[in-house]
Amino acid sequence: MAILQFKPIYKKKIWGGDRIKLLYSKQESQEISQVGEVWELVDREEELSVLEYPYGSLHNLHELWINKKKEIFGKKSPSGSRFPLIVKILDCQLPTSIQVHPDAETAKSFGWEKKTEFWFFLDACPGSFVYLGFKEQIFADQLAEIIGKKEIIAYINKIPTLRSHGLLVRSGQIHAIGGGNLILEIQENSDTTFRIYDWERKNKEGLSRPIHNQEAMLSLSLSPYSPKLLSPEEIFILENNFAVKRIELGFEQASFHPMHGDSFMYLFVCEGRIRIENSLYKKGQGILVSANHGPLKIIGVENKNEIISVSFP
Repeated sequence: MAILQFKPIYKKKIWGGDRIKLLYSKQESQEISQVGEVWELVDREEELSVLEYPYGSLHNLHELWINKKKEIFGKKSPSGSRFPLIVKILDCQLPTSIQVHPDAETAKSFGWEKKTEFWFFLDACPGSFVYLGFKEQIFADQLAEIIGKKEIIAYINKIPTLRSHGLLVRSGQIHAIGGGNLILEIQENSDTTFRIYDWERKNKEGLSRPIHNQEAMLSLSLSPYSPKLLSPEEIFILENNFAVKRIELGFEQASFHPMHGDSFMYLFVCEGRIRIENSLYKKGQGILVSANHGPLKIIGVENKNEIISVSFP
């Protein structure tokens, strides 16, 4: 039985901001400007979560997955050589590109990676919004005329965002995050993103970022999509590869979880502080509770304590 913590990985982005430093006291990010992403949990060849303290002779998420899969991650763990999820924080001071991730069938055909993700809004400035899904049916010849151009924005749903709300973004759906959103993202382990439109902006070298119109044409769902912003009380997501639940606790209120071996539980403290056994965890911290932990009792420390839990479905 174990409660594990990992060292965050900081990513500078052209659209990044400074709220991660201000709201979550991530000391390691203080010297980095435009922190757009903090990868809290990842097992990829190019990026790997390292344990704050070794688990025996094991030092990172990949070693745990290979050597202690059933013990740490549970009987519901899927096959595969790597932990199948990524958890990250996104600080979008400016809008991200308009983009798409391929669905399972398309990804399989071309050797790409599919990616469905869930966004939990840790914070949203007044007037913030996201883009998600086409408003109406789009046909291939129509898409060919507008893809890669600013005109495509007029065809996409624009959804106002609110703190503590959530949104499921399925693979194949066109999307972008508008400026002013701070998001906890839970996603399938994929880094396949096809950029469609990037606001004509340039990087510090004066160059535009690559646009992937051909790949996007193959990946986009052209059917109309009616996304629903989920209220805090509605956040209970069951997808093929992940389950997400919001937990709110008052002062000294407790939440009980059996942890009888089926799945790990990753807990991210969005607001307040929680106590587990004799340890305190504050806003901005994430912990991974092993599947074999046994009965788990989470106790709220502040008047309002908000947690997002992630597990296998």
